[in-house]
Amino acid sequence: MFRFQELDYLFALAIVPVLIVLFIAVIYWRRKKIKQLGDERLVESQILGFIPGRATLKFILLTIGLVFTIVGLANLQAGDKIEKVQRKGVDVVIALDVSKSMLATDIQPNRLTRAQQLIMTLTDKMQNDRVALIVFAGRSYLQVPLTVDYAALKMMVQNVSTDMVPTQGTVIGDAVDMAVQSFSQTELKYKSLIVISDGEDHDEAALKKVQDAAEKGVVVHTVGIGSPQGTTLYDPETKSVKLDEQGAPVISKLNEEELRSLAAAGHGTYSLLQNTNDVANKLVSNLDGMEQKSLGSVVYTDYTSYFQYFILVGFLAFLAEWLIPGAKRKRNKAKDAKSKPVMVKKPTPPVAAASAVLIMILLSTTAMAQNNTNTLLQQGNKLYDQKRYDEATANYLQALKKDPNNATGLFNLGSALYQKKQYDSSRKLMAATADAIKDKGGKSAAHYNIGNTYMAQRKWEDAIASYKNTLRNNPQDADAKYNLSYAEEMLKKDKNDKKDKQKQDQQKQDKPQQDKDKKDKDKKEKQDQQKENDKDKKEQQDQQPQSQPSKLTEQQAEQMLNAVQQQEKKLQDKLKKEKGMRVKMDKDW
Repeated sequence: MFRFQELDYLFALAIVPVLIVLFIAVIYWRRKKIKQLGDERLVESQILGFIPGRATLKFILLTIGLVFTIVGLANLQAGDKIEKVQRKGVDVVIALDVSKSMLATDIQPNRLTRAQQLIMTLTDKMQNDRVALIVFAGRSYLQVPLTVDYAALKMMVQNVSTDMVPTQGTVIGDAVDMAVQSFSQTELKYKSLIVISDGEDHDEAALKKVQDAAEKGVVVHTVGIGSPQGTTLYDPETKSVKLDEQGAPVISKLNEEELRSLAAAGHGTYSLLQNTNDVANKLVSNLDGMEQKSLGSVVYTDYTSYFQYFILVGFLAFLAEWLIPGAKRKRNKAKDAKSKPVMVKKPTPPVAAASAVLIMILLSTTAMAQNNTNTLLQQGNKLYDQKRYDEATANYLQALKKDPNNATGLFNLGSALYQKKQYDSSRKLMAATADAIKDKGGKSAAHYNIGNTYMAQRKWEDAIASYKNTLRNNPQDADAKYNLSYAEEMLKKDKNDKKDKQKQDQQKQDKPQQDKDKKDKDKKEKQDQQKENDKDKKEQQDQQPQSQPSKLTEQQAEQMLNAVQQQEKKLQDKLKKEKGMRVKMDKDW
C-alpha cells in the first residue's frame, strides 16, 4: 500500500505541462525566424557552436529533475508492515462535582482546579479504557459519552466551570443514576464510576443508589477534594463571604465519612486528594486490576519513506543538465581561419537557462515558505498546549501573514481566540475555515466550534443551527448530537423563563389596580355595615327600654366560647407534635 505523506507538494506538478507548452512555443518561434534567413539546415550549420537537439536534451533533464524533486518533497511511502492489535479495557465514567462549594480555597488554587488536574493526569495514564465525563451539582449532565478520544475529553475538562449547571447543590445520587444509564445495560461487569467531590451531599438517597449501581456491576471509587476543617465561600453577588439564612458565614467542609460510605457500598476505594500523581496511580491500578473486556482491534501500519531516492534522481538530473554544454566551444585554428565564411550568430532565447532559473526559484521559494509556515504553526500549537494563548495567537497570525489561506492556521487561531473568550472573532475564523476546506471532517469540526462560541454566549438558536451543520457533514458526531440536545433544552427553558417573567411583570402591573379595587370594596362594605348598624340601633331604641336579653342569645354565646376553646386545644396538640421537628433548608452551594 502506497501513499504520499505531503500531498500538497504534488500541486506543484501543474507547472510541468506549462513549461512544456512554453518550450514548444519557443522552438516553433526559433524555426520560423531561421526560415526567414534561408535554408534551415544551412543557417543552423553556420550558427557558431550550435549543436542540434542539445536544447531539447537539456530541457528534458530539467523537467525530469523538477518532477522527481517534487515527488521527493511529497514523500512517497509504502506500508510494508501491518499489525493488528487487540484492545482490552473497562468503561469508566468520571462524575465531577461542579457545585459552588468546589470554588473553596482550602486547597490551592481551589477544589475545582485540583479536580481538573487530577482528571488530566488520570487520562494521561489510561491507555485502552473508554472514558466518559458527567458534571453535576443540583442536576447532572453528560458532557462526553464513552469514548477513547482522550483529547476531546481533556478539552471539555479544561472548559468546566460552576456555571455549567444552573441548579446548585450537590446531588450525588443523580450523577450515579446518569452514570448507570451511560453504561451498557447488558453487562454486569467491566464498569467503574469515579466520583470526584467534596462530599457535601444534599441527597439522602445517594447511598441507596450506589448500592443499586453495585448490584448492576458498577464499581464506585470516590475522591475527596478539600479539607475537613473547611473554609468560607465567596459570594459573587454580594462580593463578600457567603451567608446562610441566619446570617452566619457558610463553612464548606470535606465530608470524608459520606464519601467513604459511598465507596464501601460500591465495592471501591476512597482517596483523599493530596498528591495528584499518587491518586491517579492508585485509580489506574484499581482499573487495571478489574476484569477487562475486548474493545475491538486497531490496525497499525508501519510505513517506509522513499523520498531520498527521488531527491537523488532529481539532483543527478539537474547536475547532468549543468555539466552538458549548450554549444560547441570555439577552437583557434590558424589554417582554417579564412577558409570558411563566418556568419554572425543571431541571439536566440535562452530557453533552457531561463527554465532552470525559474524552476529552482519556484522550488526554493515554495519549500521555504511552506517550512516557515509549518514551523510557526507547530510553535503555536506547543504554546497552545501550555495555555499560553496570547503567544500562540501571535504565532498563528505570523503564519497566516505568510499563507493567508492556510486552513490549519485559521482553525488554530480561532481555537486560541475561543480560549481567550473572544467568541465573535473566533467564530469568524471558524466560518472562514469551513469555507476554505473541502473535507467534510474539517467542515464538521469548524461548524462544531462555531456552535460552541454561540453556546458560550447563550445564543441557543444560532448554536442549534451550527450543530445541525456539523451533523450534515458528520452524522456520527456524538458530541454534536449531545450539544444540539442541550441547546434545544436550554432554548426551551429560556422561553419558559421569559413567559414566567412576563406573567410576573403583568401581575405586578395589575396588583396596584387590584389593591385599589379591594380597598374600594372594603370601604363600601364598611359603609353598608355602618348603615345596617345604625338601622338596628334605631330599631332597638324604638323597643321598650326594660326588655331583657333572650335565653337563646346566652346559648349562642356559650356555643361560640366552646368552639373557640376546642379549636385552641387542637392547635396546641398540633404544635406539641411538631415541636422539635427538624426542617431541612435548601442549599445553593
